[in-house]
Amino acid sequence: MKKYLIIVIALFVLTGCSDLSKLDYDNIVDKVLKEETHKTNTYLEGYKLYIPGHMTMIGDLNGNDILYSYEDKYYLYVDLISFYNQKQNKYNVEGLSYEYSKDIDYGDLKGYVTVSKSKGGYLVEVMYNYGKIEVVTNNVKNAIANSLLVLKSIEYNYKIIDSMIGSNALVYDSESFELLGPENKENNFLDYIKEYGEYDEKDAKLDEDVLDMDTTE
Repeated sequence: MKKYLIIVIALFVLTGCSDLSKLDYDNIVDKVLKEETHKTNTYLEGYKLYIPGHMTMIGDLNGNDILYSYEDKYYLYVDLISFYNQKQNKYNVEGLSYEYSKDIDYGDLKGYVTVSKSKGGYLVEVMYNYGKIEVVTNNVKNAIANSLLVLKSIEYNYKIIDSMIGSNALVYDSESFELLGPENKENNFLDYIKEYGEYDEKDAKLDEDVLDMDTTE
């Protein structure tokens, strides 16, 4: 229980507005990557990851998980095929026409962070550890920190992924890679709302079959 409380306090310090407001984007990226990775608390097919307490998984569309936090929707795609093949792309986003861009090369993993103006705020895109998150938000610093916290925590289960690929449960054609993002796939989320109803954070309940938090250690 004490360990859980320490983790919650550390998360608050890391993502609290008063703390992040003192850091620029570069420092936030470096700080989150260097922080100790949180213990995973969410188990999905082929991988597990850590989802902070202020975020909730609210759906899945076309292989993309949707996380919700303080009125922002985070669209998460995990590329199991690239992990299985141990294939990492080389990125070079720095210097391109973004409000902010940074290449990541940390812990033998590559990725990037970009921020660009978008309808409704800023589009934040974070790629790391064979996963990508997109979110449109007005709180860019929190979005960068939250996205990296989730992506860096992902742990893959090679045996399960191997069995999925062997049974043709995954699509291998690289051209089929399609990240559901808030820019070009917003209508799909609206369809989700029509089918399941408007999301209410106050009434949110965690799916015990998916989420398994250990608070006793």
